[in-house]
Amino acid sequence: MQHSPAPAALVTTRQIQNTHTGLDLSVPDYQEVRGKMMSGHVEYHIVVVTRLAAFKSAKHKPEDVVQFMVSKKYSEIEELYHRLAARYPQASLPLLPRKVLFVGESDICERRAAFNDIMKSISKDEHLATSPELLEFLGTKSTGVIDFKSKNIPDDKDKEDEENEVLDFFKEEKKPDVISQLMSVKNAEKGHKIEEEEQEEDEEALDPLGIMRYD
Repeated sequence: MQHSPAPAALVTTRQIQNTHTGLDLSVPDYQEVRGKMMSGHVEYHIVVVTRLAAFKSAKHKPEDVVQFMVSKKYSEIEELYHRLAARYPQASLPLLPRKVLFVGESDICERRAAFNDIMKSISKDEHLATSPELLEFLGTKSTGVIDFKSKNIPDDKDKEDEENEVLDFFKEEKKPDVISQLMSVKNAEKGHKIEEEEQEEDEEALDPLGIMRYD
């Protein structure tokens, strides 16, 4: 599932309502995006207010509450809903809004209200609020199991792996490349053979009937 990265989170003075999860989600409005030839779609604006480290950058403090917004289509929210329902069957989520062939203004308003209820329900559940599925949906880089209360400190193991990769790289550079050497010799022989063939072709061009004789 490919998702664009979330916008930069900005520090806000808003208070977190779900203090046990550290995440508030809401869908206050939507926007109709017009396409070509009467086509288009609706994007629902999801407002994220959080103190979780996964949504912050290095410049933010641990106590900062940040806010940002992402826009998602019905199909994207539906996909997240099914992924969460499959992985967390014990979670009790409100029903998805119904699918209709032609979407009118009233349908869009109903969907926004339903999506708002779903997002509020997700943000109240500790498992769903910190799930890799939700993190990916909201565009964060961290999609693994992490400690959300800690600062974003680089892992020493990752640093060690990087250093080992550098060492391995230099070791590989020092190894004699036997295959390359053999290929160079082969190419040189091949080039010599081509030169001889070209010389014979030149002689045939000068004497196509083979009249010229050499002592």
